[in-house]
Amino acid sequence: MKRIFTVVALFWVSAFFGQETGTIAGKLLDKESNNQPLPFANVIVGGTAKGSSTNFDGLYEITGVPVGTYTLEFSFTGYQTVEIPNVVIEGGKVAVVDATMGATAAALEEVIIKVVTSREREEALLLEQKNAVEIKQAIGAQELARKGVSDAEAAVTKITGVTKQEGEKNVFVRGLGDRYNSTSLNGLPLPSDNPTYKNITLDLFTSDIIKTIGVSKVFGSRLYGDVAGANINIESKEIIGKEEFKVSISSGINTVTLNEDNFLVADGANGFGTGLDKEFPLADLTQYEFNNSLDPDSQSTPFNSSVTISGGKKFDIGENRLSVFLIGGFDNKYQFKEGFSKQINAIGGFARNLKVQEYEYNVSQKLMGNFKYSFGNGNYLAANSIYIHDNTQSISDYFGQQDSVSDDPDRPTFIRRQQTNNNNIFINQLLGYFNITDKLTLDFGGSFSNAKSDEPDRRQNTFLQIDDEFRTTTGSAGLNHRFFSKLNEDDIAGKTILTYDLNTSDSDDQKKVNTIELGINYRKTERQFDFIQYSTNFESQILVDKDNIDALFNQQSIDTNVFSLVTDRGRADNPNALSPFFYTADRTIFSPFGSTTLSLVEHLTLNLGVRLDNVEQIVDYDTELISSISNPASGPTGKIEENYILPSMSIKYNLSENSILRLAGSKTYTLPQFIEVAPFLYEDVNFSRFGNPLLQPSDDYNVDLKYEWYPTSGEIIAITGFFKYIDYPINTIEVNSAGNDISFVNTPEATAFGVELEIRKDVFNKEAREGANGSHKLTTGLNVSYLNTKQTLEDVDTDELTVRFTNKEDNLSGASDLLINADLTYTINREKYDFLSSLVFNYFSDRIFTIGVAGRENIVETGIPTLDFINKLKLGKHFGISISAKNILDPKFTLTQDTTAGETIDLTSYKKGINISAGISYEF
Repeated sequence: MKRIFTVVALFWVSAFFGQETGTIAGKLLDKESNNQPLPFANVIVGGTAKGSSTNFDGLYEITGVPVGTYTLEFSFTGYQTVEIPNVVIEGGKVAVVDATMGATAAALEEVIIKVVTSREREEALLLEQKNAVEIKQAIGAQELARKGVSDAEAAVTKITGVTKQEGEKNVFVRGLGDRYNSTSLNGLPLPSDNPTYKNITLDLFTSDIIKTIGVSKVFGSRLYGDVAGANINIESKEIIGKEEFKVSISSGINTVTLNEDNFLVADGANGFGTGLDKEFPLADLTQYEFNNSLDPDSQSTPFNSSVTISGGKKFDIGENRLSVFLIGGFDNKYQFKEGFSKQINAIGGFARNLKVQEYEYNVSQKLMGNFKYSFGNGNYLAANSIYIHDNTQSISDYFGQQDSVSDDPDRPTFIRRQQTNNNNIFINQLLGYFNITDKLTLDFGGSFSNAKSDEPDRRQNTFLQIDDEFRTTTGSAGLNHRFFSKLNEDDIAGKTILTYDLNTSDSDDQKKVNTIELGINYRKTERQFDFIQYSTNFESQILVDKDNIDALFNQQSIDTNVFSLVTDRGRADNPNALSPFFYTADRTIFSPFGSTTLSLVEHLTLNLGVRLDNVEQIVDYDTELISSISNPASGPTGKIEENYILPSMSIKYNLSENSILRLAGSKTYTLPQFIEVAPFLYEDVNFSRFGNPLLQPSDDYNVDLKYEWYPTSGEIIAITGFFKYIDYPINTIEVNSAGNDISFVNTPEATAFGVELEIRKDVFNKEAREGANGSHKLTTGLNVSYLNTKQTLEDVDTDELTVRFTNKEDNLSGASDLLINADLTYTINREKYDFLSSLVFNYFSDRIFTIGVAGRENIVETGIPTLDFINKLKLGKHFGISISAKNILDPKFTLTQDTTAGETIDLTSYKKGINISAGISYEF
């Protein structure tokens, strides 16, 4: 009926405007997707400047075509160009021309350089979002390039309600941090690369291995239930066309770091982040057999650099196809920060007031292979392997007042901390999709991943300045130590999903979605974490040259009894002194699930799902604090055994063709992380942290209501309201102890509600329908989030830790009331060149860094704006140039804390500098 109305309307419009022109209209279908509508394809009337593009439903119309006979041309990236000759246009009439397009090798070779595939395009992802029953958002390779995004972490912070907290490895979604989120690759879970975090570090995944990133802030039955913020799913890149080969090189500077002619780096590791011995070095505490110097090296040219090589090819095997895509890359960057670190009591007195200089060098290498065999009608088998090596070396110098070392203001403290974190991630996946029958499909996959995270030879030295000389400290051997740790984590996961189409062959509307889905997930994670700290015990204060520390810390000083080496198990005469401490963790999740999607009445679609997560998590430990394996045990095993029944619901109502109202509700849970349960003491200059084996999981309840309007392809205006209730949330707090250590506790309850606004609009868009004149477009995007969180702060009786909260209730830590992301992009497409220029803006308001206890107020991270300027130029089919300036405003990153007198004290403050980079690429 819609089709008949369109043709009739076009006929009367043509008749009104004159009889010397006519109209062409029709529908384009995608042969590669079972004859589904093909959007965003170009339709050109041969020999004229007339043309159009197909819309979301594959429909197009070209008006004002002069009377005559023409050839109509359909073209789309990666598809065979279809030419339909002898299309006769009569004055005042409509010629209806339908067509179907499919992929061929010849067409792919022609377009591979100029255009990306539809799955990476912003318009295609919006179409996917529009057609989905569930609430979903995604960002693709095209948008990543437009906004100058370098990795997955930066990518998701461009999505509504997502932000990054300075000093934290991963993102916050709607005010909920790492423990409340989950991360997957191609729909399968990923292990953590860092013992401190639940999720893998997102910035390990650079933009050149990303096809899309989906952020599901609404739970569905396919997702593991341990998520209250969002599941972040990275979809790995595949080859775009028949074959390709690309080389990209870039270099850059940081305006703060560039001025450091004497940039310090730790001895041992080389520029590739390799060379450090990760094994525990000592077999005898009377032998000083450390391989690395305590005196750092220096560099004079801290330039950032990046090299990426990628390529692939598709091979036709009969009527089937094998595609291979490989990518390798190297990236390094330098960061210097200068500021201060303070700690105050409730009335504003200083317990720490240190000047800080920090040198950080990060280097990474990546390798990825994607192999996909496509056969039959949409069937495929795919194998993905990714190896990532990431190494961070940092040196931090502190000088000033540190009461825990000396409370004499005339004897300031000097602390040098040299730290290396070395991570290796190896991910292997096998994925498949089969059309078993016309109605039944099978989606399956399995993965084996391994993460190794080492902290080899962390070196910390603490000296006192006495009468213009530096001397060693006494009373605590740990003030001068060398720390070694090794983490090995294996993660096995699998999925099997059967989907049955309930539509009958004679159904009136095949666009209606009526399905039943049944599936099973399985995941087993095993972690082994071993560590040992060698501390240096001085009986008296010894003179030391802080610029030549090795002159004191050596074998001669042991032989002459200047100092002795000890561990937390004892001295050299203790036979167990060199036995490492450890914790082990084992988690198994088995999850049957099912859902049904029904188009109940016209415009209304309902999805109901349920998932059963059978969870068993066990953490045993033998640490410097307590042990769960000693006889008798001095601490409890961290054990969780639960069966979670997790319902979910999504309702979609089409108010019109491009206007949608959605409602979603679900229940989920949050497990404590392994390290939050293991009572292993991790010491930093500014804090010490240990786990709580009595920590309990949380229950989460989620509701979302969203309105979406799609004015045209590539445009959206959406507003979302959401509410979350968390029963027994987990918090990071200072506990009542002599050192005010950090640990983890439950609090009774928390709520979060907010509103999100998203706008993506073309200011103007003149498409390339006029031959050599090309096209140009100005696009703007804006998303704004308002968030209100509240939690009850009471000491619960399920653990043995005593916490005295300063306030009875407060916001969630990491939750900003206001988040703003905005961008403005101007693009020019010409026959001989393409140009893109973008301004990308971000702002977050003040948020709690740590919750106040024992009369002290919250530590607050001050809100800041950031601005990036991105420029890309493509010359012809092969050569590309990019120039960018990031963090142009160069704001101060500041932590503050109020005193009881109402005074606000800056605890930490520094600038990160402006990052300026330029790069070139060549596509063969």
